[in-house]
Amino acid sequence: MNVANPQILTCPFCGEKKEIMCLMSGNTIGAKVWSDNKCIYPMYPEISFVQKCPHCGKFYIRTRQEAVWADSGYSFEQGLLTYEEMKQAFVQLMEAGGLTHDEEINVRMMLHHVHNDNFRSEQTTEFTDDDLTLFRENALWLIQNIIRDNVMKAEFYREIGEFEKAKSILDEVPVSDDFYKSLVERIQERIANRDSAVFQLY
Repeated sequence: MNVANPQILTCPFCGEKKEIMCLMSGNTIGAKVWSDNKCIYPMYPEISFVQKCPHCGKFYIRTRQEAVWADSGYSFEQGLLTYEEMKQAFVQLMEAGGLTHDEEINVRMMLHHVHNDNFRSEQTTEFTDDDLTLFRENALWLIQNIIRDNVMKAEFYREIGEFEKAKSILDEVPVSDDFYKSLVERIQERIANRDSAVFQLY
């Protein structure tokens, strides 16, 4: 992994500038892939799609920024959001409107993944009923609007606790190879145990 001069972001609300990491090269060695389709690459770190302004605290879409880089130096700032910050960002961006379809997909997948990060680490987030309702409604939107693969649909239903729905989908899935068979069996095992936590595929 090689870092380049940092990208300079400008908050569209208050004009405050901040620098974030810019990669010149990276690789996927040591990748971890999870059942909710989140991929973690130690040598190709994620730069958050949604960024938080350190001055005014508002959130904005990184890819809408003009491409401006510092003349020198480097930064390892990724702008990753905590769960509470991602909830705030989701509310702000949805209420403001104006997201493209692709931007909305990215924001909603971020919310789904950040919620599930609680299971990827030793965090002990106590989710409220409102948190769980938001997670469920967001997952259903993703299932209905972008997820076409039936195994992934079943996995998302499992993650929101709809175990019977997940099981009924998997029962109709034709298994064509060993990896697919192993994946289906691992999801089915968790359905049988009423386990909604994400798990690492490899």
